[in-house]
Amino acid sequence: MLLESRFRPPAALVLGLALTLAGCGSESGASATRAAEAYPLDPRLAEVRDALDAGIPDAAITLLDQLGDEAGVEALLLRARAVLFQGDAVGSLKRIADAKRVHAQTSADGEAAQPDARILATEVEIYVALDRIAAAQDLLREAYKAVGRTPELERARGVLLIRTPGGGREGLTALETARELAPGLPFVGFPLAQAHHLVGREALGAQAADQALVHALLAREYDPLDPSFRELEAEARAGLGDFQTSLELYRDLVTEGRPLGDTLAIMHKNWGTQLLLEQRKDEAVAQYCAARDLGLELGEFASALLVDHARARIDQGLERVALEDWSGGAERFRAAIDLAPDSVEAWNHLGVCLFRQGEYYEAGEVWTEVLVLAARDGIPLPEPVHLNLARAWRLADETERAYATLADFLDGAPAADAPWVAETRAMLARLEAENVGDG
Repeated sequence: MLLESRFRPPAALVLGLALTLAGCGSESGASATRAAEAYPLDPRLAEVRDALDAGIPDAAITLLDQLGDEAGVEALLLRARAVLFQGDAVGSLKRIADAKRVHAQTSADGEAAQPDARILATEVEIYVALDRIAAAQDLLREAYKAVGRTPELERARGVLLIRTPGGGREGLTALETARELAPGLPFVGFPLAQAHHLVGREALGAQAADQALVHALLAREYDPLDPSFRELEAEARAGLGDFQTSLELYRDLVTEGRPLGDTLAIMHKNWGTQLLLEQRKDEAVAQYCAARDLGLELGEFASALLVDHARARIDQGLERVALEDWSGGAERFRAAIDLAPDSVEAWNHLGVCLFRQGEYYEAGEVWTEVLVLAARDGIPLPEPVHLNLARAWRLADETERAYATLADFLDGAPAADAPWVAETRAMLARLEAENVGDG
């Protein structure tokens, strides 16, 4: 939690977004009272800081061991961060105590040492990381009394605020101020990205998707791959009506295993509604279908729209059938099924087209689906689909399935004079005769 991401925003981006951020309520640098100076860092410890930035505490500790005690207080503070990263809270606080002791020993003339802001700030941040918020608040208050306002303490204040309910915006201001007071100040980037994320979330809650997007993009400049930052961008873009980009971001997150529930389906549905308002009905229907295929209940209006479009495809298919264009008819009936998967009519007409094209096995599978749907939904069939199915199975050399189809119908027939019973018995007899003749 104390480590900064290795990603930093290009200066051009920060400058380009400065005015927008001001509109979001940021007061970055408003209280800066002196010219910013480059933050002094021990060059021998650059690789250690890089290792911590990259989230590799073991490498940081190895590098520190190689340096020995030469690097003084800053090395001890880096070691405190590294061991905390490894989960050693006691060891981390011990390194803070060591840093205070070394700082006192190196003070001139044995005078009482002026407290070191670096040590105090790191100690505050460690307490925050340990979720000891009250202790961190007390320590920060005493630190300000002891050394006044410094870049390090501004950073620590920002880290504390973003872990305090409602403190995101003020924390963002503190972190931005720390960076402006001391360019190059380490361990600002990651908490600053988190602060942008928090403020972006607040903006979304206030229906300010444009501001949320600005903060999402700034957060992603520090860590482009962080899933929370990408999800914030996706939500902000959806709020601005950019559903295409939003869905691309969400799909990547789902592929990576981030649990998003019905979010993808809801985005497809919302995009469909926007397209419908723009009179782009065919595109809207495609988005509604995508939402439905992901398991979302569409509601009465969207469902009726899909049924209407399916009806249009069926009518087009029947026009092709009248011209004996079986391939063209099959294409349109498949399109109708995509829109209305439970349409018995579309399935049945597709079976006819396939049968007419000599695709008997495929026709058998389609007519089987017709019987399943009709039985499930209690739909009476106006024609003997089971006879067509038996013919398809016979011509596909699936004689046993043809027998079973006819026998199943007769087993379920309520009476000998029920519709199609006689025809079914006659077909069954012909099959048996053919079988005997083949034998």
